[in-house]
Amino acid sequence: MKVGFASVDITPPLGSETPGGFTKAYLWNIHDPLHVKAGVFESDGVKVALVGVDALSLKASVVKKAREIIEKTCGIPPAHVMVGATHTHRGGPVVEWAGDQEKLILSSSDPEFIRHLLKTTPSADKNYLDTLALKIASAVMLADKRRVEAVCSVGCGREESVSFNRRFKMKNGRQVTHPGKGNPEILEPAGPIDPDVGVIGAWDLNGKFLGCIVNFACHGTAMGGEGYSADWPYYLDKTIRGVMGEDSIVVFLNGACGDVTQVNNLSLRAVEFGEEAARRVGQRVGAESLKVLSDVGVETGAGDLKPIAAAQKFIYLDRRRIPQERLEWAYDFVKKKSIQDDYRWVFARDIILLNEISRIEPNVRCEIQAVQIGPAVFISNPAELFCELGLRIKKASHFPYTFVVELANGCIGYVPTEEAMGPAGGGYEVRMGLHSFLTPSAGEKIVEASVELVRQFTPGSIPEPKKVDRPGKPWNYGLALPEDV
Repeated sequence: MKVGFASVDITPPLGSETPGGFTKAYLWNIHDPLHVKAGVFESDGVKVALVGVDALSLKASVVKKAREIIEKTCGIPPAHVMVGATHTHRGGPVVEWAGDQEKLILSSSDPEFIRHLLKTTPSADKNYLDTLALKIASAVMLADKRRVEAVCSVGCGREESVSFNRRFKMKNGRQVTHPGKGNPEILEPAGPIDPDVGVIGAWDLNGKFLGCIVNFACHGTAMGGEGYSADWPYYLDKTIRGVMGEDSIVVFLNGACGDVTQVNNLSLRAVEFGEEAARRVGQRVGAESLKVLSDVGVETGAGDLKPIAAAQKFIYLDRRRIPQERLEWAYDFVKKKSIQDDYRWVFARDIILLNEISRIEPNVRCEIQAVQIGPAVFISNPAELFCELGLRIKKASHFPYTFVVELANGCIGYVPTEEAMGPAGGGYEVRMGLHSFLTPSAGEKIVEASVELVRQFTPGSIPEPKKVDRPGKPWNYGLALPEDV
């Protein structure tokens, strides 16, 4: 098989918007450059590309444009190109909070009022989006050009000490997001974590490490400050390349972490935000990746990972309906209050904008994609998928290695479990708005479609370490007797 890797800088100009919150925010420094990183794998004439983008999320239109360029230049079909956002909250201006804002304004019965509301929301930079599509394509084109004969390995480690479910069941019978460290009203976490650290590594035939794909489930919310940053995956990258070679490439694809962050609300540990926290997460996940890679090499277990294949399917998910009384409350609230007065103002604003969007688009298209590399399958969706749903996909898969990738090829907001959206649910991720707008059945439909797609493929075999040709002879010194003279 042949494998190639590449990395392209995508750091935006200083002063650009950075998404990740409900309102506008800007960054005026660079902690570490942002990148698009790509790995291209080929076997028997079939190629796939796995791409990680240091961004909060991705627009489907950007991925579509990049795929078109990739198909023209590299011959890799769109369904064979998986593009995932790392979900850093210190990335570039990629999020148009209310979708196509101009379309929304033009279709509204009160365009000036909608325009007023939109001025408070995060906005994407069209020039940056156009550039991003070109750079995603460039990274794949370079990786494709750099393909060499290679051997690969696949494995899965476990890191259980740096990711935590941020939702909790409380004594009052409800669920709360981030209830506060040491809160005596906490009963237990409302959901699981996924400790799997999935790794595919590649070496050329001379034993040089080319790069790897790493999959782990944790929000990119550790890094603070005023600078652009890939967040904790930056330290993941530094940890792996520090051992395996500075000129190697680490492609990170985030797992189902819609309700999973680096914050442990059951611990009184103080430092879980900032550079120290980001370094801790990245180094520990990187160290576990190195443990997986340490068991294999050109002579000790790496080989061809066949077959290589890919497929995609599209499903349509309904938006939640907004009750008339809630819409009336929202209009009344935004006119009487301001964004500085009450945090609920942004929820009210979003209800109004969501109502306008739903009139134009009552449902959303959701791409489910599967990329097979031998005994491993990457199965992706464009949601901030709750961890439990990702674990269900893994459990139903017949592959030795199943790696769930969220926020891939687009973004459709949070997709919680039905329980989290039920009468005893609650918390930020389920509160209806432009961050969470799909019906409770969306998660079940994504799981079902993902499992159906995975079952179309037959897993390849796992390369075995080389074995001795014949039984060995005893070591001379090992045969020595206690009184041998």
